[in-house]
Amino acid sequence: MAHGIADEDPTKKEIIDSPEILDQKLEQLAEWVRNAKHFIVFTGAGISTSTGIPDFRSSMNTILPTGPGVWELRDHPGAKRSPKACTVSLIKAMPSVTHMALVELERRKLLHFVVSQNIDGLHLRSGLPSTSIAELHGNSNLETCKKCHAKYLRDYQTRTAKKALDHQTTRKCAKCRATLYDSIINFGENLPEQDLENSFEHARKADVCLVLGSSLRVTPAADIPQLVGENGGKLIIGNLQPTPLLELATLNVHSLCDNLMQGLMAKLNIPIPEWELHRRVRITIKKQIVSIMGLDPDQDIPYTLFSGTRILVRQGTASKYQSQRVIGSDFIEHRITLNDNSGKMDVYIELNWQGHYNEPMYTVRMPLKDSTKDLHLFYNPKRGVWREE
Repeated sequence: MAHGIADEDPTKKEIIDSPEILDQKLEQLAEWVRNAKHFIVFTGAGISTSTGIPDFRSSMNTILPTGPGVWELRDHPGAKRSPKACTVSLIKAMPSVTHMALVELERRKLLHFVVSQNIDGLHLRSGLPSTSIAELHGNSNLETCKKCHAKYLRDYQTRTAKKALDHQTTRKCAKCRATLYDSIINFGENLPEQDLENSFEHARKADVCLVLGSSLRVTPAADIPQLVGENGGKLIIGNLQPTPLLELATLNVHSLCDNLMQGLMAKLNIPIPEWELHRRVRITIKKQIVSIMGLDPDQDIPYTLFSGTRILVRQGTASKYQSQRVIGSDFIEHRITLNDNSGKMDVYIELNWQGHYNEPMYTVRMPLKDSTKDLHLFYNPKRGVWREE
């Protein structure tokens, strides 16, 4: 039987299903996921609290290790987050068990689309393809050009504006030189049209929709799972607090997101993969000009990844040329000038990262001749080493 944690505001009451009740609910959910024709997931801040990112609405006496929600602290003047609270910056957070379970379900083609309200960028960092997600409220690592519609991913937070409704950044578009804008959506601002359209399209197709860690109190985002329920699809809501769609839902699961997804994956007999940071780098050598570019793993969207590079040209063990470059752009281009270009020479390119996860330098070796190499690199923070596929 479920038990609650007392709170003055009933909408903030945290409910936790007993192990027996949770097991029964997950058994049913697993059957629906196995047999679904079009399964989608809708995610909110609750999927990232286990990574150290606080949510917005959790009460002052929440069970979450991150402590009260951001808005809850705001509404209690003088209240402070406990020194024991486990929090981390957005850029250093590592994807949760929930994030990685969704990655594996998408890989196995059981999950067809993810609609997210989160701006933390963890879905993309987890390895979920950018083509399989709509980030309705933006991404703190993404900025866009309003003139030519180019997109730029950054391995840092893009926002530089001081005022909430001011989104201009300090950077320019590499294509048209227009000012870039962060992609964060604040209250009162329109959601990205294409992402919203894609989300409703998938909602109309969905026969099963799982909500994870969302209060479902922010529209129009919350209208998406509501549409699934109203169209007769199975709507499953996983959240500690009650939501406005509680009565519409086919099933309400009261559990921490990680516990829910670990249990679901066990019922499906699908292991949850360990997280690895995926970096894609394209290196081109043409007429002794070395070009280096970070890219989104799934689309050719520029991704600023590097803090610096070092380029060396060697013939055998002898160093013929050396160049140190400190990088602040998404595209690096450097011309190699050699007085003596006789014999076989190799280019050694040392890639130095932003280092949010203490990633070590990675060295790429290529012959000094016209060629292009697309690298897919994977870094496991627990092992501290890169591997290449």
